[in-house]
Amino acid sequence: MADNERDTSGAGNRMRLQAEQAAQQLACTERLFCEAQNLPDSQQKQKLMRKLSAQRDDLLTGYCALLESLNAEYEKRLQQLQAQNTSLRAKNQELEYKLKCTRYELQKALGVKSTGDSGSESEEPAQDTDEDTGEKKKKKKGRGKRGAPKGHRGATRPVPDQVDREEVFAPPQVCECGCEHISPLDDFDVRYIEDIPPVSKIVTREIYLRGRCEGCGSLLRHKEAVAGPPVRIGPNLSVHLTLMNQAGMTFGKLSEFATQVLGIELTPSGALGIVTRVCGSLTDSYRELGRNLRSQDVLNGDETGWKVFGRHGYIWCFCNKSIVYYHPDYHRSSKVIEDILGADFDGVVICDFYAAYNFLSKTQRCLVHLLKDISKEREVLGGSKLLERFDKAVRDFIDEGLRIQAMPEGSLKDNEIKKLKNRLDRIVHMQVTKGRAQTLLKRIDKYRDDLIRFVTHPDIEFHNNRAERQLRPMVITRKISFGSNTDSGALRHCILNSIVQTCKLQGIDPAHYLRRAYLSGGLDVPELRAHLPPAA
Repeated sequence: MADNERDTSGAGNRMRLQAEQAAQQLACTERLFCEAQNLPDSQQKQKLMRKLSAQRDDLLTGYCALLESLNAEYEKRLQQLQAQNTSLRAKNQELEYKLKCTRYELQKALGVKSTGDSGSESEEPAQDTDEDTGEKKKKKKGRGKRGAPKGHRGATRPVPDQVDREEVFAPPQVCECGCEHISPLDDFDVRYIEDIPPVSKIVTREIYLRGRCEGCGSLLRHKEAVAGPPVRIGPNLSVHLTLMNQAGMTFGKLSEFATQVLGIELTPSGALGIVTRVCGSLTDSYRELGRNLRSQDVLNGDETGWKVFGRHGYIWCFCNKSIVYYHPDYHRSSKVIEDILGADFDGVVICDFYAAYNFLSKTQRCLVHLLKDISKEREVLGGSKLLERFDKAVRDFIDEGLRIQAMPEGSLKDNEIKKLKNRLDRIVHMQVTKGRAQTLLKRIDKYRDDLIRFVTHPDIEFHNNRAERQLRPMVITRKISFGSNTDSGALRHCILNSIVQTCKLQGIDPAHYLRRAYLSGGLDVPELRAHLPPAA
């Protein structure tokens, strides 16, 4: 483009010089023609006049042609400059938008509140009316101090049904007036203290009697008495240490707790061995959970980062109201989802807009993610009325969808769903600001069938909060431990959290489940149901 501009500019300069030379020649010829008119009349004068007139006409014709060519060249150059100006304006708007996004990210990282720049050149920042300002002042004034009002009696723990012991305290010895003669009464005040007894270890000595075979004379001994160390940790402590590890305690802290609080010496590697053995007894139950995923009607899916000895990996989570399943993997592709759920999974997966879920036949994309993206854009382009209308339209769409979702099945609901689809079409064709908002409109248009699926089934949610809440404990653990050092460690986290979280959803005591699994080697455990029974 630069070469074309230089060529055009050079051609224009040459034409301009030619036009200037032609103008000088024309002026010189005109001057000679005027001087020739003052000569005495003769044949030679007439001949000279005709010659100068013809020369003047030729020069005038050439000069006009040069002016027309020069004008056409200037118009062409003007069009090029206008196109270049339009391109530069578009680039300038794009750079201004990127600058606002960068400023927003910087303010967010520094904890500085955004000042709110205007949305675009064509939009004026929304001005607060006197009425709005008065309402804001009233709200700010009425906010007051946080907490319950003065004199309000707060909620307390319920009175225990069982009392294990009583302590009786004598009346106060001195009155506020200074008198020390106090007469006891039959009335009394009561308070309760809930506590645990002092923690102390219990050492059990197991005696395995030996025997001798009368047939061959062989000495018989119990296998569990011969194999392994002479002293081991019991199942109760093993289960509780495992649950504490699942809650976020590191193996070093488990070692300190057992040694200093319980008086049972335990090294960090010993705590690791205990947790590993307990999780090993849960392997079959974990695999059964993975198989049960394929029969679910609705699942929430999400993933989060998880490093294994510094190598980037991920932990995938699939869950619903009855099951939670975590899976470690180094990849974040659709192949992982296909391996877990199967290529022919017929249920609905509630997920975000990550493209790895696109191969699934039925999904419900998270509308809360969409609202967050719009809100972020509104913070970047503060005061944009276009974005405000866009945000309100999406929120109204969700509210209307929830209303239709609660309707009984029938033709009336089908008609309302058609109207809701038309509402979504209108959102797709809304006018929004340039940049990220236009990308969000294209996203809505691409996933329009996956944004409205929640209205067809009461168990399908319009958001993916369930999966994000289930991933939260893993995220907290990652912040404490920075991931795992081995692949088996990442799998151990997934097994333990899958079983514990599923037990909580199904109303099963995790400690009871882990104890039975540990004592039986995973053979005698309560059933983790694939589907919860309907609520009564």
